[in-house]
Amino acid sequence: MKSTAQPPAVAVCIDTRDGAGRSRLHGVAQYLRRLGWRMLLVRHTGRAAAAEVARLRPDGVIAYIADRWLLAAARAQKIPLVDTAFGELAVPMTVSLDNDAVARLAVEHFTQAGLKHIAYCGVKRRLASEQRRASLATALGGKKLAAFADAVSEGESDLEPLVRWLKQLPKPVGVLVFDDKLGERVLAACHAARLAIPQQVAVLGIGNDELMCDVSWPTLSSVSFPTPRLGYEAAHLLAQKLAGKKIRQPHRKIQPSGVVARGSTDLVAVEDTLVKDAAGFIRAQAGGLIGVKHVAQALGISRRTLDRRFAGALGRTARDELLRVRMNLARTLLADPARSIATIASECGYSTAASFSRAFRQHTGHWPSAYRAHTRSL
Repeated sequence: MKSTAQPPAVAVCIDTRDGAGRSRLHGVAQYLRRLGWRMLLVRHTGRAAAAEVARLRPDGVIAYIADRWLLAAARAQKIPLVDTAFGELAVPMTVSLDNDAVARLAVEHFTQAGLKHIAYCGVKRRLASEQRRASLATALGGKKLAAFADAVSEGESDLEPLVRWLKQLPKPVGVLVFDDKLGERVLAACHAARLAIPQQVAVLGIGNDELMCDVSWPTLSSVSFPTPRLGYEAAHLLAQKLAGKKIRQPHRKIQPSGVVARGSTDLVAVEDTLVKDAAGFIRAQAGGLIGVKHVAQALGISRRTLDRRFAGALGRTARDELLRVRMNLARTLLADPARSIATIASECGYSTAASFSRAFRQHTGHWPSAYRAHTRSL
C-alpha cells in the first residue's frame, strides 16, 4: 500500500443503473466507511473507466463484471482488483453468488410444487449464465435439461424464438431464468404463446429485484440473496489484500437466502383437486394460528384422509406442507431487519417466539437470529 497521509482510496467501478449494482455499491460503501477509507466512484465503462482509474491512481479497485481494459489498468498500476461477480475474465479475486446453492433451491421449489419437468432460460454468450445452467443440470442429478440461450428482445415484438421454445417444452414445467429482468421477458413470451402461468409454465427468477418482480405479470417468484453482501465482502477482501494478509480463499461464494414465492410459481401441479385445494388453503392461511385439523375441517374430510391424499400426490403430509410454507415465509421476513423475531413468529402463525425459533432451527439447522446474521449484508 502506498505511503501517504491520506486514507487509502478505492476506485469503485459499479454500474448503478439497476438494483443489483446499487445494492453492491451500498455494501462497498458501508465497509469502507467503517474503515474511514475514501471511495472514488468511476461512472464510466470500458476504456473510459480504465483511463479514469489510471488518472485517479487508487490503492485498489472494486468492480462489477470487470472488463479487459479495467484489468489492464489495475495490472499496470500494480494494484489489486476485486470483482463482485464471476465474469468472463480470469480475475484474481472475486465474490459471487453460489450458483450450485441457487440450483438446489430452484429444484426444491419446483419439486415441492409437484413439477416433474424443469428447464433453464439463459443469456447467450454469458459465462455466468452457462454456470447457472450447469449447476441446474447437476442439481437435477443428470436428467436431461432443456435450455434456451439466445438473444431475447427488450420489447414485445420479437419474442418468437422464446415463444417457440416454451411451446415445445413438456407441460407443466418449471423454468429457472438467469435473472429477474429475463424472467419478465419469459412471462411476456408465455402470454404471447397463450401458455397459462403458472399452471403450464411456472417461472422462477434470480436476484429478487423487487421492482422487476412486482411489474411482471403475474408477479415473479425469485431466488433471493443478500446482494449488498457481495460488495461488503469484496471490500473486506480488498482490505485484507492491502494489509498484506495471505488470501486463502480468493474466490468467495455468497449463499442465497431462499425463494420469495409470488404468482409465477403459485401452484401445486398435481391432478388431485383436493390436494390442490388444501395447498391453496394452507398458502392463504399459513400466517394464522391454524393446524392440519383446520385444513381438514375446511375441506370437510378427516385428517387421516388429508395426509393419505397428500402423501399419494406429493410424497409428504399436510403438516409438512404447512411447515414448508411457513419456513419459506420466515426466511423472507428475516431479511427485513426492522421486524423482530417475535413479530415474524406471529406473522408465520406461531403463538410464541420460542416455538417459532425451535421450529425454524429444526427445519433449517439455524436459530432465526443466526440465520438473519448470516444472510444480512453486514
